[in-house]
Amino acid sequence: MCHLVLIGLPLAGLSVFWFLPLPIALPLYLLIGAATAAFYWYLYKGNGRPVLTGAEEMKRAVGKVLATDGRLADVWVRSEIWSAQYEGELRAGDFVQVVGMEGLRLKVRKLVRAPVSSARVD
Repeated sequence: MCHLVLIGLPLAGLSVFWFLPLPIALPLYLLIGAATAAFYWYLYKGNGRPVLTGAEEMKRAVGKVLATDGRLADVWVRSEIWSAQYEGELRAGDFVQVVGMEGLRLKVRKLVRAPVSSARVD
């Protein structure tokens, strides 16, 4: 849909030269061009923002270990209990960072130090 706006709006705006006199059509077309350029800029800036949802966002999440069983652990991440795979040694109460996902199972690694207070661990 945005492709129609980004390509079609300036092309459709050329029709103002057909229906209106030049002193009115030119500023109107420049306004259409400026609006299109602003929309391009908004889309360009949006591409640089970090992912806020989904599996990609979970890779940055920090959680707390609730219990361990062999190579699996129950971890509290983003206000939910997840099953997680880990390497090394974990105990209940340790903080972990999510490094990946395999299906609905997280892959985590132990954080060396507790997260700073600005990091939210629910």
